Amino acid sequence: MTALLFVVILVGLVVIHEFGHFIVAKATGVRVEEFSVGFGPRLFSFEAGGTLYAFRLFLLGGYVRLYGMEPGQPEAPDSFNERPLWARVLTIVAGPAMNLILAAALFWVLFSGLGLQQIMPGPPQIARLETGMPAQKAGLRPGDRLLAANGKPLANWNALLAVVAASHGQPIRFLVQQDGARHTVTLRPAPDPSAQGQLHIGVLAATEVVRQPLLQGLASGFGQAISVCTLLVTALVGPLTHGQAPPVSGVVGIYSAVQQAEAAGLAQVLTLAAILSANLAVINLVPFPPLDGERLLLLFIEWVRRGRRLDPNREAIVNTIGFALLLVLAVVLAYHDVVHMHGSL
Repeated sequence: MTALLFVVILVGLVVIHEFGHFIVAKATGVRVEEFSVGFGPRLFSFEAGGTLYAFRLFLLGGYVRLYGMEPGQPEAPDSFNERPLWARVLTIVAGPAMNLILAAALFWVLFSGLGLQQIMPGPPQIARLETGMPAQKAGLRPGDRLLAANGKPLANWNALLAVVAASHGQPIRFLVQQDGARHTVTLRPAPDPSAQGQLHIGVLAATEVVRQPLLQGLASGFGQAISVCTLLVTALVGPLTHGQAPPVSGVVGIYSAVQQAEAAGLAQVLTLAAILSANLAVINLVPFPPLDGERLLLLFIEWVRRGRRLDPNREAIVNTIGFALLLVLAVVLAYHDVVHMHGSL
């Protein structure tokens, strides 16, 4: 199931990306020669509207082939390079834009459809008790509410955390509501070995599922997608400015993340897919061949040169070298992920 889910997410994100290029190319009059899902030998295909739609053996993504982007092709009115500059820019930007829209849509489903688990408002309510910790030993039970600590009302769960952290291990007198009655319990916070010795009383917060209205959830989805993109840019640029390698992960690391998300449930799977989609949008805008960012850079240079393109044959050579370097990087990242997960080899 993990392998299937991994393939569905990986292929889905890439196909959505390529669909962005495809739909805008069609809309701006660029001839789309092929829309392929997967790579390698063709399993089956059909042709419609002058475009070959193919499904190939190795489901590791997909691609769109636009007429005029390969060297040696005769120029034609529907060639990519013969379309206005604005049309070509929109065609290239559409791929990352679709990944950003997908990320926002997945967050929207999460916020307004499934809903988010949030700590219940008001005085802290206990959902579960940790075995052997002070709260369980004192007879507290799930459903109890902690109304006050040392005579001061507890407005929410954060207030409880602050009181426990500030206790320095000294006893705390709690006013507890249990089965409709109130009584006082004194607890001495103890270090929790599973939380690096932080002080705890051994209670877990009660939560509830909160679903946002559709329009609010849509706005929150786009806001969250943009936040993920911003965090990724910061994570990439920050280390590079200090001469350090950014914390990136390869296919093996992504597979591990999918495995963990699957175990956590549908909400975590949607969250991971949304984050990966936003990441794909940002990574593709990096000006490195053969990513979309490199194509946008070439179009900018063409604009600066008043419509004079660079040599297409040289572009092809640069793209080939860049693709080879990306394959090497993928192998290095996969090795790094394996070593990170299983220790030194």
